[in-house]
Amino acid sequence: MRNITSIIFIVISLGVFIVLVSPLYSNVKKIKSDIVVYNTALSNATNLQKTRDSLLNNYKSISQSDAERLNHFIPNTVDNIQLILQIQKIAKKYSLVLKNIKFDSPSLDKNNQNQQQKTVAISGSKDGLPYGIFNLEFSVDARYGDFNSFLKDLEYNIRLLNIKNISFTVPNQSDKSVKPYDPNSPFESNDPSIYTYSLKIETYWLK
Repeated sequence: MRNITSIIFIVISLGVFIVLVSPLYSNVKKIKSDIVVYNTALSNATNLQKTRDSLLNNYKSISQSDAERLNHFIPNTVDNIQLILQIQKIAKKYSLVLKNIKFDSPSLDKNNQNQQQKTVAISGSKDGLPYGIFNLEFSVDARYGDFNSFLKDLEYNIRLLNIKNISFTVPNQSDKSVKPYDPNSPFESNDPSIYTYSLKIETYWLK
């Protein structure tokens, strides 16, 4: 009789465990798992906030002059007119004149009509990149030494430029009478030491 009673109690205990305790235990395990996930997310959020605050403090520590240099190095607009004027200013040091200038047609932002002179279509830009690419082509008539100095000045220019291609043509030698080089009229010279150099460059801007 005692054995039967014991068996009945064991069966009842198993039934209570299966019906009541087991689901509660599963819920407790799920809650504990969720707590771990939430704690991890909270920790990540705290770390992200610390990183943000650190970056913000670093940004605020940049001097105004350095910030302007960085903005000029890779600006948030192309401003093609200013870019060409800047290159022309460098060329003028060596009595060079930009010619055959080519670039994409302007693309105007409907929400920013007052920036018509500064807005430019992007040539070669790729979706997903945080920056845009602007391609520019031009040529100059110059002696090798002057052209080489011009390239060095472009290299050390504070604006980020990448020279993609350089080609050159020699002057026409059919006319045996050599006209001397005149900086004020460089296109009228057929001095054999003056070549026509064509450049393809690209510059970048932050979207």
